[in-house]
Amino acid sequence: MSGLLYFDCFSGIAGDMTTAALLSLSGATMALRRALKGLPLSGYRIKVEQGSSGGVTGTRVDVNVSGRQAHGRHLPDIVALLRASSLPGETRMRAISCFERLGEAEAKVHGIPVDKVHFHEVGAVDAIVDIVSGCFLFEHLGAPKAFCSPLPGGSGVAWSEHGKIPVPAPATLELLGDAPWRFGEGEGELVTPTGAALLRAFDVSFGRPPGMTVRGVGIGLGHREIPGRPNLLRVVAGDPVPAALGRDRVLEVEANIDDMSPQRFELLIERALAAGALDVAILPATMKKNRPGWVLRLLCPEERLEIVSSAVFSVSTAIGLRFHACDRMKLDRVGRTLETRYGRVRVKEATLPDGSVRPVPEYDDVKRIVRSGVATFDEVALEVAKTWRR
Repeated sequence: MSGLLYFDCFSGIAGDMTTAALLSLSGATMALRRALKGLPLSGYRIKVEQGSSGGVTGTRVDVNVSGRQAHGRHLPDIVALLRASSLPGETRMRAISCFERLGEAEAKVHGIPVDKVHFHEVGAVDAIVDIVSGCFLFEHLGAPKAFCSPLPGGSGVAWSEHGKIPVPAPATLELLGDAPWRFGEGEGELVTPTGAALLRAFDVSFGRPPGMTVRGVGIGLGHREIPGRPNLLRVVAGDPVPAALGRDRVLEVEANIDDMSPQRFELLIERALAAGALDVAILPATMKKNRPGWVLRLLCPEERLEIVSSAVFSVSTAIGLRFHACDRMKLDRVGRTLETRYGRVRVKEATLPDGSVRPVPEYDDVKRIVRSGVATFDEVALEVAKTWRR
């Protein structure tokens, strides 16, 4: 099975819910059990059963741990464990990427080197099994292009090895800071660090998904009751409607500005993109009274108009915006992560009308490598091209 996946996280997402939903969708319980035999961990048993939450039936997964187990591990220990496994290659690399991204987020939050990050809850046996299971099932489905709904932020606090922390957890926000959040919605922690790391490992897009015909629905149940809503993750699998990937509709938003220091445009562009703008352009123009000025032009999804407008008004001298809907034609594209000798580089693959594929490295990743001094732009580009062709 391949095509498209839509993660409907109206009650959040966690590692066990992701495994349960993908099992519900794929029916690959036996294949998962066989794959997990290649993981050099013992003293656990995975239990898959049917249940319900809020009147909706689905699949629930428990990883029952027995005996004395290490409570948490450092990132290099987990990576070494995964590299020593006999898991399928794609599963192993995606799981390693998942933990590395989580480690980078934790390191930034706590201000420590990434190899010093100690995973308490996420480094336990059940969390490792959850992440490996999620990665295996995603690959089993064909590693499809994935989309995700806005995320409920939850409310209150959660307990961790460091004591009480606000929800979403700091590492969760670091991982999914570019996602659309509904803060204060729901009780308790609804999006866990494990769930967030899996979404990142799946390279999900938080943009509006294309039109699709539904082929299957997977329901993964959580382990607690949430007042007023079922506690479940719904994953929808489908095929793109012909030509749906090549067209969409966005808003084009404009403002004329002739009384602002050009220095402020850097912050304006930064804030607009962070608010959800898809593109920002500054065009020179001649304004009334023959003043030189600029036309600010943005593209944004309709549902982000208010947020993007607020960002523009807050950091510019604009006192009004005009906007209209416009249709776009665009190439189908999918993101993937390559492991190169210079490190991890994200690549966008654009499919041209003749069916050929054009890879485009993510500039931020290339810039990070160049700044480290290990390679030039040309050397990174050549290495990415060679790795991609392999």
